[in-house]
Amino acid sequence: MNKIERLINLTAYLLDSSKPITLEELKETVYRGQSGGVALRRMFERDKEELRDMGIDVKVVKRGDEDPGYTIDRGDYYLPHLDLTPEERVSLTMVSRLFLGSGTPFSGPAHSALLKLAFDEDAAGVAVEEAVPHVHWVGVPGERAALTDILDGLVRRKLLSFSYRSLDATEPIEREVEPYGLFNRDGHWYLAGKCHLRGEIRCFKLDRISAEVTVNKTAPRTPDFEVPPGFDIEKEANWDWPLPCEEEDVEARVRFSSRLAFAHTSTRAAVMGLKRNRDGSLEVTYEVADPENFVDRVLEFGTDAVILAPPELREMARERLEGALVAARGKRR
Repeated sequence: MNKIERLINLTAYLLDSSKPITLEELKETVYRGQSGGVALRRMFERDKEELRDMGIDVKVVKRGDEDPGYTIDRGDYYLPHLDLTPEERVSLTMVSRLFLGSGTPFSGPAHSALLKLAFDEDAAGVAVEEAVPHVHWVGVPGERAALTDILDGLVRRKLLSFSYRSLDATEPIEREVEPYGLFNRDGHWYLAGKCHLRGEIRCFKLDRISAEVTVNKTAPRTPDFEVPPGFDIEKEANWDWPLPCEEEDVEARVRFSSRLAFAHTSTRAAVMGLKRNRDGSLEVTYEVADPENFVDRVLEFGTDAVILAPPELREMARERLEGALVAARGKRR
Protein backbone atom coordinates (compact mmCIF):
# COMPACT_ATOMS: atom_id res chain seq x y z
CA MET A 1 0.00 0.00 0.00
CA ASN A 2 1.48 3.37 -0.99
CA LYS A 3 1.38 6.46 1.22
CA ILE A 4 -1.46 8.21 -0.60
CA GLU A 5 -3.69 5.14 -0.35
CA ARG A 6 -2.80 4.77 3.33
CA LEU A 7 -3.67 8.41 4.10
CA ILE A 8 -7.01 8.06 2.30
CA ASN A 9 -7.81 4.87 4.21
CA LEU A 10 -6.83 6.46 7.52
CA THR A 11 -9.01 9.50 6.89
CA ALA A 12 -11.99 7.41 5.81
CA TYR A 13 -11.66 5.03 8.78
CA LEU A 14 -11.46 7.80 11.39
CA LEU A 15 -14.37 9.67 9.80
CA ASP A 16 -16.52 6.56 9.62
CA SER A 17 -16.01 5.53 13.24
CA SER A 18 -18.46 6.73 15.88
CA LYS A 19 -15.78 6.52 18.62
CA PRO A 20 -12.08 7.36 18.90
CA ILE A 21 -9.80 4.66 17.48
CA THR A 22 -6.62 3.49 19.24
CA LEU A 23 -3.34 2.86 17.46
CA GLU A 24 -3.69 -0.82 18.25
CA GLU A 25 -7.03 -0.88 16.44
CA LEU A 26 -5.51 0.99 13.51
CA LYS A 27 -2.75 -1.62 13.36
CA GLU A 28 -5.39 -4.26 12.61
CA THR A 29 -7.14 -2.19 9.95
CA VAL A 30 -5.36 0.69 8.19
CA TYR A 31 -1.83 -0.49 9.06
CA ARG A 32 -2.40 -4.19 8.61
CA GLY A 33 0.80 -5.91 7.48
CA GLN A 34 3.03 -3.13 8.83
CA SER A 35 5.62 -3.84 11.49
CA GLY A 36 4.53 -2.76 14.98
CA GLY A 37 6.22 -1.06 17.89
CA VAL A 38 8.26 2.10 17.43
CA ALA A 39 8.22 1.85 13.60
CA LEU A 40 4.41 1.83 13.52
CA ARG A 41 4.20 4.74 15.95
CA ARG A 42 6.59 6.80 13.80
CA MET A 43 4.67 6.03 10.62
CA PHE A 44 1.39 7.00 12.28
CA GLU A 45 2.84 10.25 13.63
CA ARG A 46 4.12 11.15 10.15
CA ASP A 47 0.72 10.36 8.64
CA LYS A 48 -1.03 12.54 11.25
CA GLU A 49 1.25 15.47 10.46
CA GLU A 50 0.70 15.08 6.71
CA LEU A 51 -3.06 15.08 7.19
CA ARG A 52 -2.85 18.15 9.39
CA ASP A 53 -0.76 19.91 6.75
CA MET A 54 -3.64 19.21 4.34
CA GLY A 55 -6.10 20.78 6.76
CA ILE A 56 -7.45 17.50 8.18
CA ASP A 57 -7.12 17.71 11.96
CA VAL A 58 -6.63 14.33 13.65
CA LYS A 59 -7.68 14.87 17.27
CA VAL A 60 -6.37 12.95 20.27
CA VAL A 61 -8.89 11.80 22.89
CA LYS A 62 -7.57 10.83 26.33
CA ARG A 63 -9.55 8.19 28.21
CA GLY A 64 -8.11 7.84 31.69
CA ASP A 65 -5.39 5.20 31.88
CA GLU A 66 -6.41 3.68 28.56
CA ASP A 67 -4.49 4.18 25.35
CA PRO A 68 -5.41 7.46 23.64
CA GLY A 69 -7.89 7.36 20.78
CA TYR A 70 -7.89 9.28 17.53
CA THR A 71 -10.75 10.80 15.57
CA ILE A 72 -11.58 13.34 12.87
CA ASP A 73 -14.45 15.69 13.68
CA ARG A 74 -16.99 15.54 10.85
CA GLY A 75 -18.03 19.09 11.57
CA ASP A 76 -14.50 20.28 10.87
CA TYR A 77 -13.99 18.07 7.83
CA TYR A 78 -17.26 18.33 5.89
CA LEU A 79 -18.63 21.47 4.33
CA PRO A 80 -21.98 22.69 5.67
CA HIS A 81 -24.95 21.70 3.54
CA LEU A 82 -25.11 23.83 0.41
CA ASP A 83 -28.51 24.25 -1.19
CA LEU A 84 -27.39 24.46 -4.83
CA THR A 85 -29.59 24.36 -7.89
CA PRO A 86 -28.69 21.81 -10.64
CA GLU A 87 -27.37 24.69 -12.76
CA GLU A 88 -25.11 25.89 -9.93
CA ARG A 89 -23.76 22.37 -9.39
CA VAL A 90 -22.89 22.03 -13.06
CA SER A 91 -21.28 25.47 -13.05
CA LEU A 92 -19.18 24.55 -10.01
CA THR A 93 -17.99 21.36 -11.67
CA MET A 94 -17.20 23.08 -14.97
CA VAL A 95 -15.31 25.96 -13.33
CA SER A 96 -13.23 23.42 -11.40
CA ARG A 97 -11.83 22.27 -14.75
CA LEU A 98 -9.52 25.27 -14.64
CA PHE A 99 -7.81 23.75 -11.61
CA LEU A 100 -8.25 19.97 -11.61
CA GLY A 101 -5.49 18.16 -13.38
CA SER A 102 -4.04 21.30 -14.86
CA GLY A 103 -0.95 21.48 -12.67
CA THR A 104 -1.92 24.73 -10.96
CA PRO A 105 -1.28 25.38 -7.23
CA PHE A 106 -5.04 25.17 -6.70
CA SER A 107 -5.42 21.57 -7.92
CA GLY A 108 -5.46 20.08 -4.42
CA PRO A 109 -7.89 22.53 -2.79
CA ALA A 110 -10.30 22.38 -5.75
CA HIS A 111 -10.33 18.58 -5.73
CA SER A 112 -10.77 18.52 -1.95
CA ALA A 113 -13.67 20.98 -2.09
CA LEU A 114 -15.55 18.91 -4.68
CA LEU A 115 -15.05 15.73 -2.67
CA LYS A 116 -16.27 17.44 0.49
CA LEU A 117 -19.33 18.72 -1.36
CA ALA A 118 -20.11 15.22 -2.64
CA PHE A 119 -19.74 13.55 0.77
CA ASP A 120 -21.77 16.25 2.49
CA GLU A 121 -24.64 15.86 0.05
CA ASP A 122 -24.49 12.08 0.42
CA ALA A 123 -24.74 12.37 4.21
CA ALA A 124 -27.74 14.66 3.82
CA GLY A 125 -29.60 12.07 1.76
CA VAL A 126 -28.80 13.57 -1.64
CA ALA A 127 -27.25 11.26 -4.22
CA VAL A 128 -23.62 12.09 -4.90
CA GLU A 129 -24.21 12.15 -8.65
CA GLU A 130 -26.81 14.87 -8.05
CA ALA A 131 -24.45 16.88 -5.82
CA VAL A 132 -21.55 16.82 -8.26
CA PRO A 133 -22.89 16.18 -11.77
CA HIS A 134 -21.66 13.41 -14.02
CA VAL A 135 -19.25 15.55 -16.05
CA HIS A 136 -16.05 13.83 -17.17
CA TRP A 137 -13.06 15.96 -18.11
CA VAL A 138 -11.03 14.33 -20.85
CA GLY A 139 -7.56 15.82 -20.51
CA VAL A 140 -4.37 15.20 -22.42
CA PRO A 141 -2.13 12.79 -20.45
CA GLY A 142 1.10 14.25 -21.85
CA GLU A 143 0.46 17.76 -20.52
CA ARG A 144 1.85 17.15 -17.06
CA ALA A 145 5.10 15.58 -18.27
CA ALA A 146 5.53 18.38 -20.82
CA LEU A 147 4.95 21.00 -18.11
CA THR A 148 7.80 19.59 -16.02
CA ASP A 149 10.32 19.76 -18.87
CA ILE A 150 9.12 23.17 -20.05
CA LEU A 151 9.43 24.61 -16.54
CA ASP A 152 12.97 23.23 -16.38
CA GLY A 153 13.81 24.99 -19.67
CA LEU A 154 12.19 28.21 -18.47
CA VAL A 155 14.10 28.31 -15.18
CA ARG A 156 17.49 27.50 -16.71
CA ARG A 157 16.81 29.33 -20.02
CA LYS A 158 17.60 26.25 -22.10
CA LEU A 159 16.35 25.46 -25.62
CA LEU A 160 13.41 23.07 -25.93
CA SER A 161 12.84 20.62 -28.78
CA PHE A 162 9.57 18.83 -29.55
CA SER A 163 7.27 17.70 -32.36
CA TYR A 164 4.29 20.02 -32.77
CA ARG A 165 1.15 19.72 -34.89
CA SER A 166 -0.36 23.13 -35.59
CA LEU A 167 -4.09 23.55 -36.16
CA ASP A 168 -3.88 23.59 -39.95
CA ALA A 169 -1.26 20.81 -40.27
CA THR A 170 -1.85 17.10 -40.84
CA GLU A 171 1.57 16.01 -39.53
CA PRO A 172 3.71 17.27 -36.62
CA ILE A 173 6.85 19.29 -37.34
CA GLU A 174 10.03 19.39 -35.27
CA ARG A 175 10.41 22.68 -33.42
CA GLU A 176 13.25 24.27 -31.46
CA VAL A 177 11.99 26.96 -29.11
CA GLU A 178 13.44 29.48 -26.67
CA PRO A 179 10.90 29.30 -23.80
CA TYR A 180 9.96 32.78 -22.57
CA GLY A 181 6.77 32.13 -20.62
CA LEU A 182 4.00 29.69 -19.74
CA PHE A 183 0.32 30.54 -19.27
CA ASN A 184 -3.07 28.88 -18.88
CA ARG A 185 -6.05 30.01 -20.93
CA ASP A 186 -9.52 28.47 -20.77
CA GLY A 187 -8.06 25.45 -18.96
CA HIS A 188 -5.32 24.80 -21.55
CA TRP A 189 -1.58 25.35 -21.09
CA TYR A 190 0.41 27.33 -23.64
CA LEU A 191 4.13 27.92 -24.08
CA ALA A 192 5.23 31.30 -25.41
CA GLY A 193 8.69 31.57 -26.92
CA LYS A 194 10.80 32.23 -29.98
CA CYS A 195 10.38 29.49 -32.60
CA HIS A 196 13.62 29.00 -34.53
CA LEU A 197 11.70 27.47 -37.43
CA ARG A 198 9.48 30.56 -37.91
CA GLY A 199 11.97 33.09 -36.57
CA GLU A 200 9.41 34.81 -34.33
CA ILE A 201 7.59 34.52 -31.02
CA ARG A 202 4.82 31.93 -31.17
CA CYS A 203 2.39 30.34 -28.69
CA PHE A 204 2.28 26.54 -28.55
CA LYS A 205 -0.67 24.65 -27.08
CA LEU A 206 0.73 21.83 -24.94
CA ASP A 207 -1.82 19.22 -25.99
CA ARG A 208 -0.64 19.59 -29.60
CA ILE A 209 2.87 18.51 -28.65
CA SER A 210 3.04 15.00 -30.08
CA ALA A 211 6.32 13.78 -28.53
CA GLU A 212 8.38 14.25 -25.40
CA VAL A 213 9.83 17.68 -24.77
CA THR A 214 13.64 17.58 -24.78
CA VAL A 215 15.65 20.11 -22.80
CA ASN A 216 19.05 20.97 -24.27
CA LYS A 217 21.69 19.20 -22.16
CA THR A 218 24.69 21.07 -23.58
CA ALA A 219 26.38 23.30 -20.98
CA PRO A 220 23.64 22.70 -18.37
CA ARG A 221 24.78 25.59 -16.14
CA THR A 222 24.95 28.12 -18.96
CA PRO A 223 21.77 29.78 -20.37
CA ASP A 224 21.17 29.26 -24.10
CA PHE A 225 19.42 32.63 -24.53
CA GLU A 226 18.13 35.73 -22.76
CA VAL A 227 14.48 36.74 -22.68
CA PRO A 228 14.06 39.99 -24.67
CA PRO A 229 13.60 43.01 -22.35
CA GLY A 230 10.32 43.98 -24.01
CA PHE A 231 8.69 40.54 -23.79
CA ASP A 232 5.18 40.74 -22.25
CA ILE A 233 3.51 37.41 -21.44
CA GLU A 234 0.12 39.08 -20.94
CA LYS A 235 0.29 40.58 -24.42
CA GLU A 236 1.16 37.22 -25.96
CA ALA A 237 -1.75 35.55 -24.15
CA ASN A 238 -4.28 38.23 -25.13
CA TRP A 239 -5.36 37.11 -28.59
CA ASP A 240 -8.84 37.33 -30.08
CA TRP A 241 -11.00 34.21 -29.91
CA PRO A 242 -11.37 32.15 -31.98
CA LEU A 243 -7.86 32.11 -33.35
CA PRO A 244 -7.47 33.20 -36.97
CA CYS A 245 -7.66 30.15 -39.16
CA GLU A 246 -7.03 29.78 -42.86
CA GLU A 247 -9.53 26.94 -43.10
CA GLU A 248 -13.24 27.54 -43.68
CA ASP A 249 -15.62 27.25 -40.73
CA VAL A 250 -17.04 23.77 -40.13
CA GLU A 251 -20.72 23.08 -39.50
CA ALA A 252 -21.05 20.62 -36.62
CA ARG A 253 -24.02 18.97 -34.93
CA VAL A 254 -23.97 17.81 -31.29
CA ARG A 255 -26.61 16.08 -29.14
CA PHE A 256 -26.69 17.05 -25.43
CA SER A 257 -28.48 15.05 -22.75
CA SER A 258 -31.51 16.70 -21.14
CA ARG A 259 -29.74 17.58 -17.89
CA LEU A 260 -26.85 19.42 -19.56
CA ALA A 261 -28.72 20.84 -22.55
CA PHE A 262 -28.68 24.31 -20.97
CA ALA A 263 -24.84 24.30 -21.09
CA HIS A 264 -24.66 24.02 -24.90
CA THR A 265 -23.37 27.59 -25.24
CA SER A 266 -20.18 26.79 -23.28
CA THR A 267 -18.42 25.42 -26.38
CA ARG A 268 -17.66 29.01 -27.56
CA ALA A 269 -18.69 28.08 -31.11
CA ALA A 270 -21.47 30.07 -32.77
CA VAL A 271 -24.91 28.42 -32.38
CA MET A 272 -26.70 28.18 -35.74
CA GLY A 273 -29.73 26.09 -34.80
CA LEU A 274 -31.49 24.14 -32.02
CA LYS A 275 -33.74 21.10 -32.08
CA ARG A 276 -35.40 19.71 -28.92
CA ASN A 277 -36.06 15.94 -28.98
CA ARG A 278 -38.92 14.12 -27.27
CA ASP A 279 -36.60 12.62 -24.66
CA GLY A 280 -35.48 16.11 -23.59
CA SER A 281 -32.12 15.98 -25.32
CA LEU A 282 -31.04 18.92 -27.45
CA GLU A 283 -29.42 18.81 -30.89
CA VAL A 284 -27.33 21.89 -31.56
CA THR A 285 -25.85 23.01 -34.87
CA TYR A 286 -22.65 25.04 -34.57
CA GLU A 287 -20.42 27.06 -36.86
CA VAL A 288 -16.95 25.95 -35.74
CA ALA A 289 -13.83 28.02 -36.43
CA ASP A 290 -11.42 25.90 -34.33
CA PRO A 291 -12.35 22.21 -34.79
CA GLU A 292 -9.68 20.91 -32.44
CA ASN A 293 -10.68 23.13 -29.54
CA PHE A 294 -14.35 22.43 -30.23
CA VAL A 295 -13.86 18.65 -30.01
CA ASP A 296 -11.90 19.06 -26.76
CA ARG A 297 -14.75 21.04 -25.22
CA VAL A 298 -17.45 18.61 -26.31
CA LEU A 299 -15.48 15.68 -24.88
CA GLU A 300 -15.42 17.43 -21.53
CA PHE A 301 -19.14 16.64 -21.17
CA GLY A 302 -18.39 12.90 -21.28
CA THR A 303 -21.42 10.79 -22.18
CA ASP A 304 -23.71 13.83 -21.89
CA ALA A 305 -22.68 15.13 -25.33
CA VAL A 306 -22.21 13.26 -28.61
CA ILE A 307 -20.87 14.70 -31.87
CA LEU A 308 -23.30 13.64 -34.62
CA ALA A 309 -21.66 15.34 -37.61
CA PRO A 310 -19.50 15.85 -39.57
CA PRO A 311 -17.55 12.54 -39.80
CA GLU A 312 -14.21 14.39 -39.57
CA LEU A 313 -15.00 15.71 -36.09
CA ARG A 314 -16.35 12.34 -34.97
CA GLU A 315 -13.08 10.76 -36.08
CA MET A 316 -11.09 13.42 -34.23
CA ALA A 317 -13.09 12.68 -31.06
CA ARG A 318 -12.52 8.95 -31.46
CA GLU A 319 -8.76 9.48 -31.76
CA ARG A 320 -8.76 11.63 -28.63
CA LEU A 321 -10.60 8.98 -26.62
CA GLU A 322 -8.43 6.14 -27.89
CA GLY A 323 -5.34 8.12 -26.96
CA ALA A 324 -6.68 8.69 -23.44
CA LEU A 325 -7.45 4.96 -23.06
CA VAL A 326 -3.98 3.93 -24.23
CA ALA A 327 -2.38 6.35 -21.77
CA ALA A 328 -4.60 5.11 -18.93
CA ARG A 329 -3.72 1.48 -19.62
CA GLY A 330 -0.05 2.36 -19.71
CA LYS A 331 -0.28 4.00 -16.27
CA ARG A 332 -2.02 0.95 -14.77
CA ARG A 333 0.88 -1.25 -15.87
